[in-house]
Amino acid sequence: MKNLKCCVIGAGIMGKLHLKACSQFPYADPVAVCDTNEKRAKEASEEFKIEYFADYADMLSKIDADVILITTPDFAHKDPVIKSLQAGKHVLVEKPLATTMDDAKAIADVAKSVKGKLMVNFSNRWNLPHHNAKKVIMSGELGEIKHVYARLSNTTYVPTKMLSWSSKSSPTMFLLPHMVDLVRWFLESEADTVYAVKTEGVLKAMGIDTHDAMTAIVTFKNGAVACFETSWILPESLPYMVDHYVKIIGSKGTTLADLRDRGLQKFAEKGEYIHSSETIDGYNRGFAFDSVYHFLECVIQDKEPISNITDGIMNTAILCAMLESAENGKPIAII
Repeated sequence: MKNLKCCVIGAGIMGKLHLKACSQFPYADPVAVCDTNEKRAKEASEEFKIEYFADYADMLSKIDADVILITTPDFAHKDPVIKSLQAGKHVLVEKPLATTMDDAKAIADVAKSVKGKLMVNFSNRWNLPHHNAKKVIMSGELGEIKHVYARLSNTTYVPTKMLSWSSKSSPTMFLLPHMVDLVRWFLESEADTVYAVKTEGVLKAMGIDTHDAMTAIVTFKNGAVACFETSWILPESLPYMVDHYVKIIGSKGTTLADLRDRGLQKFAEKGEYIHSSETIDGYNRGFAFDSVYHFLECVIQDKEPISNITDGIMNTAILCAMLESAENGKPIAII
């Protein structure tokens, strides 16, 4: 069996992680990278000894690739995803699928008309504490899930120094896709209504035109309720850049996951700490790689990825409803 030839569009932090994942996977090889910042694309090409391009359309026309991994900014997914699918490639795109419903639906329409696989990289499904939480839920130990609290925030380092395009995004669109996907995955139910509030002013005073924080209450069709919280204004004096916490409350038990200690606490019939030293399908290289490996295996074995186009569309729908609700002060129904 010949190795899959993989190209990456976007040579930033995630793009380099995807290139590394492809180089480590035994049945794939990175062959090209593209970024509108030609200097960054060249640096990645030198690191991985592959070709580089400044225009992804040029790369698609010249490189005989099997898989395209897209790690462009969250608002810039539609065109490269659609053109890669239309070029006959299998596509893994970073979360979220899109930042507007129009873009999400346009991608979905194309995805349904081509043979190539499309997966949204909701990589936290492979984060071991969350992976273990899903297993606990499926075991029935927690009973019926009634409430989930999911928080994912960053210090100001992320919008002011790490991202050059934070004014075109928000903590809601950059961080909450992870949390929204996890909750849908845990509950196996669709959202019903969304009510959200936001605060703003701190980032705008720094010249970054986006909100500072968002809190949202989402009801689900199975009767469960989830509370989501995100912020981009935690102080850089904190000893950690990412604040990531999930509490799942069921009729028979509770799990708590604080990603700073990489473990899961379970309180059902008895309390138990599940350490994240386990592996997923033989891999233990971190959630940023495991999701890429899963997609490459699905391409090789012609299987459907664990996260599909419906997951991507519904994720975007909930995020857009949060922004709309926070803007007009009213609950939004998810249709």
